[in-house]
Amino acid sequence: MSLASILRSEFMKYKRSALYKVAFAIPILSVVLFFINLHLRFDWLTSGKKLEQAIEMGISGKLGILIYTNHLGTLWFFFLLTLIVLLSVIVNYAEYSENTWKQILSRPVDRWKIYFSKWVVIFIFTTTAIIINTLGLIAMKNIFKVDGSYALIVKYFVFQFATALGVISIQQFISCYIKNSLMAAGIGFVAVMSAYMMAQSEILGNIFPYSCFLRAMPFEGGSDSQIAAIFGVVSCVIWLSVGILEFKNREV
Repeated sequence: MSLASILRSEFMKYKRSALYKVAFAIPILSVVLFFINLHLRFDWLTSGKKLEQAIEMGISGKLGILIYTNHLGTLWFFFLLTLIVLLSVIVNYAEYSENTWKQILSRPVDRWKIYFSKWVVIFIFTTTAIIINTLGLIAMKNIFKVDGSYALIVKYFVFQFATALGVISIQQFISCYIKNSLMAAGIGFVAVMSAYMMAQSEILGNIFPYSCFLRAMPFEGGSDSQIAAIFGVVSCVIWLSVGILEFKNREV
């Protein structure tokens, strides 16, 4: 059975679940909150004093303030990380709730394809969410007539994409490995809540995947976000490999 066929069946499986609603509702809600935030506070956020403070933080120009407000001010980082946790739980919950893992693992299909197909489902919906948020950011740039190069937005998108990979991999491993979906979700939510604290440490901020996404903003020359992106990709490779190896050796 090909990977494409498994993926097709995976998407069909979740057609009637909450997966699609959650995957689109969260990024759309984030964009709406972002617009409300800017509508109420744009003049204050872009005032001379705030621009000076932004420059001291390594944020240049009104577009930089827009990105900062989206990522931290409107808590997009929290929404995206929470979405990944929910997607991972939903994707694996059906197999545990209906006790179908034994049947799935008994099929003459490479186990890595089964595990990887679930990872791909989470990856596709996460990427879609980042695209929706990026389109919202571009819309806000035009609505509020903010000057700045679109190259900065492209960098922001790429860094989000790279730093989210590690979170997808570790959360998929947790949700697939732990039979109790509530416990898997709980671990994920604790990790999300700990992201900001861990990001305060240069070492922990790099090795803790959830904190890498927090640092996806391309400021101060982009050095910090580049490091976060690299560690995000490395975390992805490590945790995806660990997950596949564990799944391949799991007893039926």
